[in-house]
Amino acid sequence: DGNTGLFRLTPAQCANLKSLFLTFGGVRRVRVCRNAQIWPRALNTAIGGSPDFVCLIAGDNSTTAGSGLDVINGMTFIQHFYTVFDTTHNRVGITNAPFTRATTN
Repeated sequence: DGNTGLFRLTPAQCANLKSLFLTFGGVRRVRVCRNAQIWPRALNTAIGGSPDFVCLIAGDNSTTAGSGLDVINGMTFIQHFYTVFDTTHNRVGITNAPFTRATTN
């Protein structure tokens, strides 16, 4: 979407959206269900999006895959997973939260 910088889908395309699997550090694989990949639709217009489309929480950051900045996990991701930042040991912990598999948006 040119206004938001996020990928967008029609509602029909969104109905076919599959889970996304993220691997952290080669050891922790996290399943991100369809709803956790969707920007809250009630907030589409707040970020310049159209209420007629479904905005995804992903966009193209224009970097080459594997270059070090492949994914930025923001607000919507953190709402669906407990995330702990251990700066002393330079690591991140991620686990399921009550809304990890929520089907509401």
